[in-house]
Amino acid sequence: MATPVGWSQGGSGSVCLAFDQLRDVIESQEDLIHQLRNVEEKAAHAKTKVLLAKEEEKLQFALGEVEVLSKQLEKEKMAFENALSTVKSRALRDSSKKDQLITKCNGRREARAPSHAYIHGFFPNSLVPTCRAGFHPNFCPRLRIQAGPGGPHLRKGLQGPGRPRK
Repeated sequence: MATPVGWSQGGSGSVCLAFDQLRDVIESQEDLIHQLRNVEEKAAHAKTKVLLAKEEEKLQFALGEVEVLSKQLEKEKMAFENALSTVKSRALRDSSKKDQLITKCNGRREARAPSHAYIHGFFPNSLVPTCRAGFHPNFCPRLRIQAGPGGPHLRKGLQGPGRPRK
């Protein structure tokens, strides 16, 4: 048997012993490398776990904010709906009052109308000035409703050339 280069010519037991020791060193180094990889994986896992915990905390905070904002939005929606229903009921009430006043004015106008007015229709050739819109002669076209922060109010405004007064 030929002796490999670098090996001394001795008993076969010394070569096998060196070979076994070398294999043991290689195996122990492989075990150390494997352990080192496990430690690296565990460190990376722990780092990822910490990042996950931070992101989860941020998510919980954001979900809390969303819940608070949703409740606030719901409150504002209810307040808006209440205000809208109040405005609608006020507009309905005012419209009803307006209709009553128009009916009342038309009733007075009919009571003052001569009997021949019904034959020709409502004042087709009347000497009493009437507006084209059919308003009562005492109606002032300069009055108009202006909405302000306190609600709608009747105010006088000029309807001539130029801008209306505020």
